[in-house]
Order: sequence, then structure tokens, then C-alpha cells
Amino acid sequence: MVPQIQLPRRRVTFVNAIGATPGGAERTMGAFLRAVPEDIEPSAILFEDGSFADELRGYGVAVHIVKVSERITGATRENKGFGAATDLVPAVFRVAGLLRKIAPALVYTNSMKAHFIGSLAARLAGMPCVIHYHDLFAGTPLRMLQLLSRVASKERIACSQLVADTIGVGMTTVIYAPVDVSSYRELENRDVARAKLGFTDALPIVTLVGRINRWKGHDRFVRIAARVTAEMPVHFAIVGAPIFRDADFVPELAALISQLNVQDRVSFHPWVDDVRSVYAASNLNVNCSTREPFGRTIVEAAAAGVATVCFSDSGASETIVDDVTGKTVQPGDEEAFARAIVTLLRDPERLGLMGRAARTAAGRFDSAVIAQEMAVVIRRAASVAGSGG
Repeated sequence: MVPQIQLPRRRVTFVNAIGATPGGAERTMGAFLRAVPEDIEPSAILFEDGSFADELRGYGVAVHIVKVSERITGATRENKGFGAATDLVPAVFRVAGLLRKIAPALVYTNSMKAHFIGSLAARLAGMPCVIHYHDLFAGTPLRMLQLLSRVASKERIACSQLVADTIGVGMTTVIYAPVDVSSYRELENRDVARAKLGFTDALPIVTLVGRINRWKGHDRFVRIAARVTAEMPVHFAIVGAPIFRDADFVPELAALISQLNVQDRVSFHPWVDDVRSVYAASNLNVNCSTREPFGRTIVEAAAAGVATVCFSDSGASETIVDDVTGKTVQPGDEEAFARAIVTLLRDPERLGLMGRAARTAAGRFDSAVIAQEMAVVIRRAASVAGSGG
């Protein structure tokens, strides 16, 4: 019998800005903490309380809330604000003080605001840090993140090769976002799932799932829908809400839908935390984003046996085997995008083969697989310190 190696137990503190409505970065962090290996003892520092914080508590994670200024919480990539920058220093010191009390072997930061506050706090407290990139940046924010990464991180993780290459700070481990593939094995009957979305006919359904933000390309989705429905009757479903920003984008989309006269073909559906019924209803999934960093919805759709069409300049395209598990088209080419949708919907046999291939390929994104990949990086970075416990 081969003796099992007992790994030293290490405390790891995960720092994340959002404690309320989770986005993709939070879903990745939550999936890891749900399947965290026994040798890692996690705690979390969040900048607000809410449903995500409660989710982590449900996994047995000790959650600490450090309130930061409204100028920090309200800052976005579009509206950074000078006040947010001046408020960073006291936030860094508060987090550093808490880290000294928790005494982790490693600090892991999981969002842009957490990178700036958490990694600097870790450096101030004399602790190694892993920075996990989930977004694409340019200009001054990118240069600041590059400097911060070189100064304050021991290891780096990126959600796609595109993100790793764009940030460009040397050795960065690419680990794709996880999905609990096993939870997609049994899905609702398609007719039942379609009825939940309000569709009672047999027309194909094309879905765009996730946050309604300008860079997600919902206006493209509407224009593509107009092109497709000029050739064949199809339902186009926008499933999501303007989380974090761009609430004024929704009436703009409604106006575009009216202008293009596709009110009977493009519909809005509320945000849902459990998207499995949406994919159960879908014939085809799409991602219309401008350089999507990753595209979790593509993997979710694949796990449900639904193929995806997306642009080829995104991290999302890394999740697709072109013409096997989905289809990629040239960036911004809405005519080619519409043509790809029509071609696939007119060939149900090919579309079915793609969906089955996508479901098989989704196994490489399973939460258990990704958790082990993340644990390797965490253990390696934590090895520079003591046991932390």
C-alpha cells in the first residue's frame, strides 16, 4: 500500500470586493471554496455583506466584512474618480491590520478593487499574494495593474490566455472558470423550460445570458436578430439584468428593438441564479461581447449540451473547438454572425452533434478539476511562508 502524503494545512484569506450579487469572478471563487482541498483553511475578506457573503458562510468559510468608502464601491472602469484613489490608503491599512489578526500563509485577491487593496495590504503585512485576473484592461488601469502585480504578487492566475497575454506581467497560470458539470446531467424537459420563458410554439430559441452591460454587445444581439428573423422565424431571448452598471442601456435596447421592428422576436427575461432551465430551453447560445475575458455562459451552455456562436477575438473563443463544439466568427462581423446562426438552425442534425460534443468537452471545466488546478498555484505561493496555522 502506497502511503498517503499529508500536506501541511495552510490558512488562505480570499479578498473580494463584492459580497452581494455575484458575478463571474465570485462564481469562480465560490466554486473553489465549495470544493476546497482539506489542506487549505479558507477565510474571506469582503468589502460588503450580502448573498455572496452568505453563500461563503454556508461553505463554512469565516467571512470578515471591511467597509470601504462609497467612492471606492462606486468606482467603475468608466468612472474611476479621484476620490476613490485617495480612499485606497486607509482601506489598505484596515485590511492589513485584519490580515495580521487572521495570520494566513497566503492572501488571494479576486477582483480589481481587491487587487489594489488586498495585495498592497498583504505586502504591508509581509504575506505572499496570488492575484487572480478575471477582466481585461487598457491604458492607465492596465499599467497600474501591471506595476501592482510585479510589486505585490507572488503568483498570478488568469481566466484565459487572452487575459494573461493582455496583462503581460510574465509567468501567469491560465485557469479557466469552473462550472459544476454534474449539476447539468439532468435537465428539465425542453417544452417545460420553454414555457417558463413564455414560449409555447416550436420556433428555435437563441439565448444571450448574463449581465446587460454595453460591452456585452446586446445591441449587436438585437441587430443580428433582425438579420436572422428576416430569413427565418426565431425567438431571441435576452436573459439577465444590468448588474453593476449600465441601467440606462435597457431602454436603449428597447428602442432599438422597436426601431428594427423585432418586438415579436426579441424579448427580455429576468436575471436567474439557476440558469439550467434557460439552457434546457435553448437551441443555440451566443456571446456577442467585445473581447470577452472568458465567457462562463459558453461553458454552462456546453454542460447543458447547447452549442455557442461567439466572436474569435475573445477569451470566450478559447472555450470553443470551432465547428465542433460551436462556431466562431470574425470580430464585429454581424452579418457573418447572423449567417452562422441561420446555418446551424437550418441543420438540426449538425447542431445536435455540436451540442453533444460541447457537453463532452465541458468536462475540462468541471469544478473539481479547476479546484485542483487552483490549489496547485495556492500551495506553491504559500510555500514561501510558514504554515500560517
